Amino acid sequence: MRIAVITVSDRTFSGQRKDVSGPLAVRLLADFGEVEGPAVVRDGVESVQAAIRKAVDSGADAILTVGGTGITSRDLTPEATEPLLARRLIGVEDLLRDNPRVPTAALSRGVAGVIEGDGHRVFILNAPGSTGGVRDAVSAVGPLLGHIVDQLADGDHPAPHKAATIAIQNRGRSDGSDAEAIVAGVTAEPIDMEALAAAVDDPSAGAIVTFCGQVRNHDDARPVVSIDYEAHPEAGNVVRKIAADVAAGSGACKIAVLHRTGGLRVGEIALGAAVSASHRKEALRVLEAVIERVKLRLPIWKRQEFADGSAEWTGQA
Repeated sequence: MRIAVITVSDRTFSGQRKDVSGPLAVRLLADFGEVEGPAVVRDGVESVQAAIRKAVDSGADAILTVGGTGITSRDLTPEATEPLLARRLIGVEDLLRDNPRVPTAALSRGVAGVIEGDGHRVFILNAPGSTGGVRDAVSAVGPLLGHIVDQLADGDHPAPHKAATIAIQNRGRSDGSDAEAIVAGVTAEPIDMEALAAAVDDPSAGAIVTFCGQVRNHDDARPVVSIDYEAHPEAGNVVRKIAADVAAGSGACKIAVLHRTGGLRVGEIALGAAVSASHRKEALRVLEAVIERVKLRLPIWKRQEFADGSAEWTGQA
């Protein structure tokens, strides 16, 4: 299967901005076929249509355009694509817009459908220009590409279709198993993020995600020099309880989370966490839950020292 990627962006075409999303699409789509591109074109109906026609003429079986699907005056990729379609695939479009984790996905006007080429039919999809939009688009449509292309050639291909459908319906879902809280507590020693990541490594994990919360050099526009953290005697138990609660039924593999105590300079790590899971969405969801609960519940106080010599205590981690 030959897949063509087209990046649509005035700024990228003129050299004002590096193309990040197009090459990302090429890498992700390489799991599903032979990928060409990204070809970079400026926004506009004529330029996008010319690139699409060129990809069709070159023998592409599927085309992914990246960018130009929003609501600004220069977002014209759907307007360029729709007149070329012999059939529109509304269900595929809905896959991209139905994303409760990204409310702005509803603003994407990208279309999907079939273009009648010279002797063959081509599937095309308009993806958003953001890297997140590209990842979501490939995640949603990638497992279906083989079946779509086979169907366009009037094939049957029932078994992969069933597997792809199951993958689409269940992508990112948790299996409800309990994760293991490997490391959880407070520490006066520097937090080693590599050690946390290594602690949650697991053969069944397809993703390991980490969070590194470090001391910044400002707070409400006031220059910060250092922070001193003072924890309640039960703080370690609170962190362990949080980790255990989040781990229960999370579907992740392993969790590690540590909060520093004592004096920290700008740039030192105050809160570190790592989560492993079978899938990235699962891992990211669990990581966010751990961090938010620690920030909300941990009985720890911080004394910020400012560049002007003043200091201030707050009850927030």
